[in-house]
Amino acid sequence: MTTRRVLARILPALTCLLPAMAQEPCPSLTDGQRAKLAEYVQKKYKVPSTTPVDVAQTGAVGGTCYRKLEFKSQDPRRPFQIALFASPDLRFLTRELLDSEVDPAAEERQKRQTLEDGLKRGGFPILGAKDAPVTITVFSDFQCPYCAQAAMGLEKEILPPESGKVRLVFRYFPLSMHQWARGAADAASCAQEQGDRYFWTLHDYLFEHQKEITVESVQWRLLGQAASVPGFDAKKFESCLDTRSGAARVDADIALGKEIGVNGTPAIFVNGQQLAGYRPDQIRTLIRDLTDSSEAR
Repeated sequence: MTTRRVLARILPALTCLLPAMAQEPCPSLTDGQRAKLAEYVQKKYKVPSTTPVDVAQTGAVGGTCYRKLEFKSQDPRRPFQIALFASPDLRFLTRELLDSEVDPAAEERQKRQTLEDGLKRGGFPILGAKDAPVTITVFSDFQCPYCAQAAMGLEKEILPPESGKVRLVFRYFPLSMHQWARGAADAASCAQEQGDRYFWTLHDYLFEHQKEITVESVQWRLLGQAASVPGFDAKKFESCLDTRSGAARVDADIALGKEIGVNGTPAIFVNGQQLAGYRPDQIRTLIRDLTDSSEAR
């Protein structure tokens, strides 16, 4: 075969490959770009200049050079976190990136399914019928006064009249601004290791005595309360507190909450649908609609 014929065969293939070879992947953010973006977000969202903001790239979107960026405060005493999408040239930032090639209804169903799947992960304390058609999941902080109101309301106003239809699931989400919330969450997680009924005993005690508890008193108060419960192994509980073996469950709930967009407490979900605070009438309506549709199937 002559050289001319060989070239005639391979040149078209090379021509097709050249655009792909010439196209470079999306470049990583430089230190200068990170600093500029962090400075902009700090000013835009009025984060104090004394509170540094980190920028983390979580990946490109849909095979494009649009990228999702996580901005987070370095100071746990001043919590700040936001996810924004950046244009390929990093000029524009937006909270939401819409893909016109994706069916909105299908996208919404997928988001709801992903959220519901996430809420089913892990070991969590349950109050009510385990096979109930409606699940109320609450991401809560034991030092948060609004969480106390929601907890008492759910247990006294919602669960009793809806017995058999609803189960209540608790998720740990102690906020960094609350001094004893994390210690209380770790202790409640230790109680949970011995059974859900022990967890709910401490859960109620913490919320009922919230105003009396301090950083110094939280541990001995819970030790005393736990020891008074029949069948509870106080030594096992103390060992769990000493080794902080209950902390992993709390960390997992915090990570899940952040993954699904929880940024405050109480964060309440009814079968995967997030509510705006504790609203008894809205919850009752949802329970009725969900149980009706469940019975219809």
